[in-house]
Parts: sequence; C-alpha cells; structure tokens
Amino acid sequence: MTIQTQSKQLRFKVLTQSKKTLSRVIILAILVLLILPFWTSFQDLLTQIVMKVGWYRSLQNVIVPYELRVIGTLLTIAGFPIRVGGAYLEWTKEGGGNEVIYLAWNCVGWQTLVLFVITLITGLSGKHTLASKCETLAIGILGTYLVNVLRLVIVVVVYFFIGRPVGIIFHDYFSNLLTLSWLFFFWYFTYNYVLEDKKIDA
Repeated sequence: MTIQTQSKQLRFKVLTQSKKTLSRVIILAILVLLILPFWTSFQDLLTQIVMKVGWYRSLQNVIVPYELRVIGTLLTIAGFPIRVGGAYLEWTKEGGGNEVIYLAWNCVGWQTLVLFVITLITGLSGKHTLASKCETLAIGILGTYLVNVLRLVIVVVVYFFIGRPVGIIFHDYFSNLLTLSWLFFFWYFTYNYVLEDKKIDA
C-alpha cells in the first residue's frame, strides 16, 4: 500500500468521523431545542413531583446551605462584601441599607441536572467503550455542577451591580441559555475527544 493511498484512507476516516460527530451533536441540539419550549411546564411538573415526594426538604436543608457557602466563598475571594446566611446572601448597598437574596430549593439547579440526564439517553446510546462512557459521565456531572455554580455567581453579580429587577429577569432567562450552551459544548467536546468507538474484530 502506497503512502498516498494510506493518506487518502486517513483523510476519509477523519472526514467520516467528523460527519458522524457533527450529526450526533446536531441531533442532541435538536433534542434540547425541542425540550426547551416545554421546559417551563416540565419544570413545574417536576417541582410538584419533588414537593409531593418530599425531596425538597433535603434540597433546602442540605444543598442550599452548601451552595450558598460555595458562592459566598467565590464572591468573597473576588472582593465582594458578601455575608452568607443559612438560606440567603446579604450585602450593604452603597446608598445604605442591606440587599438580601434568598436561595430557594427550586433555584439550586437540579432541573439542569435532569435535562443533562435526558440528553444522556441519546448521547450514550452509541457503540462506545465502557471506559469512555464513564469518563463522559464524570465530565458531564462535574461540568454541570460547575456551570450551575457559575450561573448562580453571575446572577448575584448582576444583582450586585445592576439591581434586583434586572437580576430577576437575568435569572429567569439566562439559566436556559447557559444550560443549552453548556450541553452543546459538552457533547461536541466528548464526541470529539472523549468517546471512543468499540473495536469490531474483522
């Protein structure tokens, strides 16, 4: 086999893999876009289920204080005069008085994790090695957590500099945009650099 023939085969293999990766990412993007218009209603349904089951108590009593400490620590390191309470963040405004942001259990980001799990059903359905699937799952969980923390930090920063009305709007609409962007980047990255196809014996 000549070097030229090997080079053509390599280019064909790379092109085929790129097309396969692109098609998978597009399918996942379409899936997320189809879900998002119904996401608010779906969130309401999930919220009702969580409330009936009683899981919200664990979220409020365990997850909320933990995330507040993480957010407060990051903002303090960044130089923000933030005070952290059991379920709120507080700071003194320049004009006097205190500004308080309460973090409810329904705002901690568990809905983003649910959406991520939904995309896993399609994303990991291919014939990939078990090790690469485990790596993808680990990266996805860690990344989703970090993106959620980033989301909450940015929301507080917007509250701090611009005010509550803009902060509320930003909180309501920015979350979905950030979630979509994260999922698109995550699956593009994992299909290109993490997931490995199983070797099929000839």
